[in-house]
Amino acid sequence: MIAAEVASAYPMKTPRAEALPGIRVLLVLPTYFPESYGGGEQQARRFARALVESGVSATILAPRLSHSTPKRSAIDGVPVHRLRLRAAPYLGGRHMLSFLSWCVQVLIWMLRRRDEFDVVHIIHARLHAVPAALAGALLRKPVLAKLGRGGRCFDLDVVREKKIIGRWASALIKRHVTAFIANSRQIAGDLERHGIGADRIHMIPNGIDLSRKPRREPSADGSQRFICLGRLDPEKCLEHMIDAFAALPADAKAQLTILGDGQCRATLEEQAARLGLSSRVTFAGAVEDVFPFLWEADFYLSTSASEGMSNALLEAMSCGVVPIITDVSGASDIVEHERSGFLARSHAEFSGVLRRALGLSEAERYEMAQHAVQTIAARFSMESVALLQMELYSTLMRQHVTSESNMLGTKRRFVW
Repeated sequence: MIAAEVASAYPMKTPRAEALPGIRVLLVLPTYFPESYGGGEQQARRFARALVESGVSATILAPRLSHSTPKRSAIDGVPVHRLRLRAAPYLGGRHMLSFLSWCVQVLIWMLRRRDEFDVVHIIHARLHAVPAALAGALLRKPVLAKLGRGGRCFDLDVVREKKIIGRWASALIKRHVTAFIANSRQIAGDLERHGIGADRIHMIPNGIDLSRKPRREPSADGSQRFICLGRLDPEKCLEHMIDAFAALPADAKAQLTILGDGQCRATLEEQAARLGLSSRVTFAGAVEDVFPFLWEADFYLSTSASEGMSNALLEAMSCGVVPIITDVSGASDIVEHERSGFLARSHAEFSGVLRRALGLSEAERYEMAQHAVQTIAARFSMESVALLQMELYSTLMRQHVTSESNMLGTKRRFVW
């Protein structure tokens, strides 16, 4: 994708929001802080805060899986209401009772509080979206769904593959969601593949808070510092990253820090030890603030097989950390190969791309870092993303008012 195409997909100018006064948004999430610290939750947290700062009233509705998690709280000034479940509501299968409980509770909650929100904004169109989409349709309120992943783990494909209820649930989401938000070209293509019309697909990227960058200090021993952020789960394919790191020359001055936790951590630690990488690869666990680590890194690594638009990638590039990533959904929308980072078309290519990056001079790395920072500042600030989203809210609400007026007029003509 050439630069002009990227710019057309994601506006470079901060839009002027013409939001309706007093707009109230209900954000529906399948997981949320403090029970989960994933990229989707972090993006939703920043986004909700940006909405409130822009004068929009935002409320979050999410599950409560632990008795210790409060039913009601406020995070960053945003009210959070939680519904008690035993398992996450998007799993289905042996957790079907949790999904059914979520459906009943969400429907009751939204119907009872129908006068407290104007727009329903669902984060990720997985199984948990079903009752929120249905309730929004029953209440005749605009319903938006932001997709989480493209490609082989595309949200609607995952829903459709659920046994017994999959096809019904997928059809319900597609029918009752007013607008779908795609943060990558691949996701937009996946939506079209599911028969979603172009008029219902809106390209809005993820956004991040742009922070002031402190002075970058080189490593004491001249080594290149690599970093990986995220959940240590199967779809992240970190075993390929560790293999590629092990394939580097023995005299390569390279250190890798892996931030995050997950079901694959123990296996990955054993792999690193078996390959003799214990002194070069550090597993630092999950951290609440990744920026102190990013300020000290030179390259960001990702071998993920499925993404929507990676928040970790946006954060790394905003700090001038050059990305070396697999070319999955959203990657080429952000990274220009060998200009602002490196894209590997497959895991087999990753080792060669890693060697190419390691051979950069400091001047070459710095130039790529500057391109990365400029890309994020121009198109992916949370302020501009929130304004784009507010414009969409306003447009959908105006369309809703017009539609309701037309329906009312039709009924009156019929009576006369």
